Amino acid sequence: MPTTAPRTSRARREAVSLTAWWAVLTLALWLLGHATGHPAGLTASAASAAVMVAIGETGDWARRRRKARRHPPEEPDASTGP
Repeated sequence: MPTTAPRTSRARREAVSLTAWWAVLTLALWLLGHATGHPAGLTASAASAAVMVAIGETGDWARRRRKARRHPPEEPDASTGP
């Protein structure tokens, strides 16, 4: 079970982080709409925020993947030992 605990913890942290960003962005869009005189419903703001979060996370994933391909992790030198 020790091998699955860190993965579950990481997945939970990521889910909480995404949910928090989505909630903050939803509130910001909703308040911005009311401040500019073009109020949208909370449901519309939540849907727009979900799309923005999805686009942002996809872009971040692509950036990390590109970086990993350009700079692969260095392999430990066998001659130096542990």
